[in-house]
Amino acid sequence: MFDRYISIDWSGAGTETDRVDLRVVMMERGRAAQVVNPPGARRGVCRWTRLECRNWLVEVLSERNLRTIVALDFGFGLPWGADRQVFDCDGWRGMLERIGDLYSEKQTARAVAQFVNAQKQFNGHGPYRFNDNRTDFRFYLDRQVAYYRLVEQAIPQAISQWYLGSGGVVGFHTITGLAMIEHLIGLREQDRIEFQVWPHEIVGPDGTRHLLVESYPAICPRPEGVGPCEDKHQRDAWKVLLWMIEADERGELARAFKVPSIMYGRCSGVSVEEQIRFEGWIFGVI
Repeated sequence: MFDRYISIDWSGAGTETDRVDLRVVMMERGRAAQVVNPPGARRGVCRWTRLECRNWLVEVLSERNLRTIVALDFGFGLPWGADRQVFDCDGWRGMLERIGDLYSEKQTARAVAQFVNAQKQFNGHGPYRFNDNRTDFRFYLDRQVAYYRLVEQAIPQAISQWYLGSGGVVGFHTITGLAMIEHLIGLREQDRIEFQVWPHEIVGPDGTRHLLVESYPAICPRPEGVGPCEDKHQRDAWKVLLWMIEADERGELARAFKVPSIMYGRCSGVSVEEQIRFEGWIFGVI
């Protein structure tokens, strides 16, 4: 289905110029899958900055000859209603703009979340959960915004996009990742790059040259014989890449674009399709 497959194990730590545990692996049709290191990095060095990764993606998405799918390990959305109740805006696109502006101003995901939680209208009960407020459920009841997205209710390993405490976290990934997507959309509007975001902007694999999809390595089997520079972050990137390649070889990748019509956890008065096009869906949960 695609000429090039890219899997990025994202990191939301630090600032855009800090070297973080961000890993990139790639396979072009007819070539062996490989680790991609930051431009100019010495052999064996795998740590990227998010700025480097963003600039590299701009180059990838500007190319016309290799149709590419890019799987990114962060949430592409937040639970239904977060646009109005948290960011005082309308729709997924408006929410990305607001998050992008806040991240540009605050410089770290932690600072963005702390700023949001401190808003007066929340009366000390903001949406983001740190270790010291994990018992506080008032925001979700008072604002009618769920702690989990619809897709996360189906996944035993899932962690809420609002969680930024100890252990496994995804909230930092999502804030920085959504800010990056907003930046890319801005370049697309200038006709500098070409892509669409699934399923927010497109319901299937057709109609565009390049696609961005949300990945979650925990749902993929651990691959055998992964490439060099192996650590847990590298392995996670390999998991998603090899799953996509093998699914395509079996003729099953197109099925991953068909989101199941689940009947539980839906917001009242909203179709499941509308909810998912706002919240997003993890590629491969079928």
